[in-house]
Amino acid sequence: LVPLSFGCSGLLQNLGAKWVTRQIAAEFDMDEAQTAATRASVDRLIAAAPRALSSKVDMLVATVDAGIARGFTEKSLLGMERQVDKIVDIVAGAIIDEASPILATLRDDQIDFAEARINERLDEAREKVEKPKQERLEKRQDAFVEAVEDWADDISDEQEAALRSFIAKLPDEGALRLEADEARLARIGALMRMHPGADGIRDGLWKEWKDREQWGLEARTPAERRAEGRKAILYVYGLLDTEQRDHASEHLHELHDKVKAFLGATGS
Repeated sequence: LVPLSFGCSGLLQNLGAKWVTRQIAAEFDMDEAQTAATRASVDRLIAAAPRALSSKVDMLVATVDAGIARGFTEKSLLGMERQVDKIVDIVAGAIIDEASPILATLRDDQIDFAEARINERLDEAREKVEKPKQERLEKRQDAFVEAVEDWADDISDEQEAALRSFIAKLPDEGALRLEADEARLARIGALMRMHPGADGIRDGLWKEWKDREQWGLEARTPAERRAEGRKAILYVYGLLDTEQRDHASEHLHELHDKVKAFLGATGS
């Protein structure tokens, strides 16, 4: 939908808002009034997105592209992390602010319904962590290789072997993350059943958002995992040749064009 001309942007925005509203309404088994409030909320979020995000996304893309061209450093990656954190906090904060008054109207049976739906999705994660250790490792390796190929296009057998070796040295924290997600779902469900009002829900959801990288005492700290992520980027970048780095830049701009088209459509 995004690449269509801006002459259709009003239609695209309307279709997108309808789709998002239907998904949310289905997730919470909303009644007509709640669905109407959700649609109005979605419309406001879409309308506010260009002003809130466009310049920040442009700046992030420019920073990443400069890193691809000149090389990444620990310092530059830390700066990019801060840029990403700012963007996702803006998005999360806006969604939480809009959602909280609507969530405050949910009945207990609707909360039970939504919790069961989320638990169904967590079943996929439960099935994954129950797989044999070697199978889990191979899945993580496959995902990492595919992600690099998205950015670098074709990679050599030697590069793939190096990527798989890098992932094999990292701890598997899938079970710990699942436990954290299950505990988070339980906390949010308990909060919702207390019916603390929009402000109470907003405060609770924002705390859960800010603590989202906390996976328990047995897991690495968020700072340690982020440091490992920066190490991975530096490692991958060092493996890529000039042509692959050029392809990464092209891929970045393709993604940026899609985001700009969406923000342009929503803002027109």
